[in-house]
Amino acid sequence: MADTVAASETRIAHDLATLAKAAGLAVAPYLRAVARTSTAVETKEDMHDPVTEHDRRVEGALHVLLGGMVPGSRVLGEETGEHVLPADPPRVSATFLEHFALPMAPEVRGAMTRCAHLGVRVRWIIDPIDGTANFAAGLPWFNTSVAAELDDEIVAGAISAPMSREIFVADAERCWYESPEKTRSLNAEGPSHEAEAVLISYHPGVGLLSAEPQLAVDHEARLARAYQTIRRPGAAALDLAMIAAGWCGAMMGISFKPWDVAAGLHLVKVAGGRVLNLPLDTDLPDGLRPAVLASAHDLDPVMARTVLEEVQNLVASRGSSALS
Repeated sequence: MADTVAASETRIAHDLATLAKAAGLAVAPYLRAVARTSTAVETKEDMHDPVTEHDRRVEGALHVLLGGMVPGSRVLGEETGEHVLPADPPRVSATFLEHFALPMAPEVRGAMTRCAHLGVRVRWIIDPIDGTANFAAGLPWFNTSVAAELDDEIVAGAISAPMSREIFVADAERCWYESPEKTRSLNAEGPSHEAEAVLISYHPGVGLLSAEPQLAVDHEARLARAYQTIRRPGAAALDLAMIAAGWCGAMMGISFKPWDVAAGLHLVKVAGGRVLNLPLDTDLPDGLRPAVLASAHDLDPVMARTVLEEVQNLVASRGSSALS
């Protein structure tokens, strides 16, 4: 009986990965079409947190697509928060289908049939445009991130990079990459020494630079000495996909939201990479927490881990206000 249940859950995880992938691919043509055309950029919390009309439009499209795939499922999105998708999704217009046509391959139809009864057991965690600042500025490093939880556990994820026409996907057991040219499994095979590794780092950020400038400079100097080079591309989910693929050594930051990292951390774990996800004064579960360190499976990121743990200790002693 236990083997039967496990096999069923593995099948569901693969189906949810198939649906997350289909949703990411469905919005990619629209994002390619509107890239480098956005002129109206607003801000949310501050000037470092931009949003465009396309973020909202794509998130709305994902609600319709995912709600149609698994009626009554839940969603947590960057632009609209958490809510239940309607059990009877609204009918879509011809214009919607023109912009957001769902690729209805047989595997997608089969996955929809098998997942239709899951309802609120499924929660989608989505970022319609991860890397909005890049998108708004005309830079190509942005993506759509879709993670799927089943009974409050992340079991699948997909990260679509529209401009390069690539997508990175993971179910419960396998992580893989697809492009127009090829499909291959990912195993987080990257460098094995810090001095050989590219570190994608969003630390220190504005908060620590303002609150603890000496500590921030010290952390930056120690990381710069330890790693081959440091980059800050600006789209966390796609950065994490690079770790899962083995194309970068490590990635870290301390102020991520669940939709920034849910799919990406799942990909890294399934690909066999290393993940440290610290709560920083939150009660979020592992895989959704704000402090992230991910690395290739043969790389022990000693300095990045030391720095991250120092931040965790600072917050534990002084509260999250220590970072702002």
